[in-house]
Amino acid sequence: MHPSPGRFSQLRMLQKLACAITMIGAGVLIGLGIIGYGASDIASTVWMVAAGGFALFLAVMILTITPLLLKIEATLARSLGELRDLHETVSAQAEKLGAVEQNTRISDSAKTLAHRSQELDALREAIREDIRTEQWEAAAHLVEAVESRFGFRGEADRLREELDDARHGAIESKLSEAITLIESHFSTQEWDRAQHEIDRLRHVLPDDARVVALTERMAVLKRQHKVQLTADWDEALRRNDTDQAIEVLKGLDPYLTPAEGQALQASARNVFKEKILQLGVQFRFAVKEKRWKDALDTGLEIVRDFPNARMANEVRDNLDGLRARARQTTEAKPAAANRP
Repeated sequence: MHPSPGRFSQLRMLQKLACAITMIGAGVLIGLGIIGYGASDIASTVWMVAAGGFALFLAVMILTITPLLLKIEATLARSLGELRDLHETVSAQAEKLGAVEQNTRISDSAKTLAHRSQELDALREAIREDIRTEQWEAAAHLVEAVESRFGFRGEADRLREELDDARHGAIESKLSEAITLIESHFSTQEWDRAQHEIDRLRHVLPDDARVVALTERMAVLKRQHKVQLTADWDEALRRNDTDQAIEVLKGLDPYLTPAEGQALQASARNVFKEKILQLGVQFRFAVKEKRWKDALDTGLEIVRDFPNARMANEVRDNLDGLRARARQTTEAKPAAANRP
């Protein structure tokens, strides 16, 4: 709102008219004083000129000051109008800012809810990733955060159920694999390996009936295997199968108690005596027939299996010569084959 240019127009006209009349009167008065009209002495003349000059000065001052005052008033009026406009604008903007502030608060709440939803989705993904990598403790901790931080008890219970199912499934799968591995050790009579796997399972699942049953099953299988080896030993002795008897005895030895070993000592001694006699005969025939490679192999078997026997000492003294002759025989065969 700006001041109208026609404001105080009548006042200005009156001011100009008054000033014009005053200036005319002042000029007349100065002129009369100069010519001495109606003055009886010089003092009267001076007063007339002075009064005319003062009136003229006053008129000039009024003409000069009045526009300035009106200009100042117009400026003040314009400033006041601008202040009123500004106040109205500020009031209008304040209402808009209030609406914006309210909308911002709503937006912040919406953002908080959106971020909360994103964080919850991130927690769900992290929990499922821990489940996939079997990080059970970490997954359980994140599930607790879902309930304590976000207050979603139902969601937390559902995630706990998912975690428990995954953990139970993983344990069942690993237990099944371990049982399969242990059964393979049972079938090959690798009892130490089987016991090691059973101990690992008992450390993880000490109260699981299937793990306890594995220990009992291994004891039964070991007894059955011992019985079978004992029967094979008796059968080998009955058939006078020295090689089979020695092979069976090697497998049976770990299962024998000191008393059982003492009971088999005599028959085992006879078997080994028979075996070394057989090897001695084979060795002598091989030497006699100059089959040095066979003689060397048989001699090495005697030294390896019966290191304390007298025959082993005799063979040991002749091993270097047997090796040399066997090497010569081996080298001579290709030369004979290439001879035309």
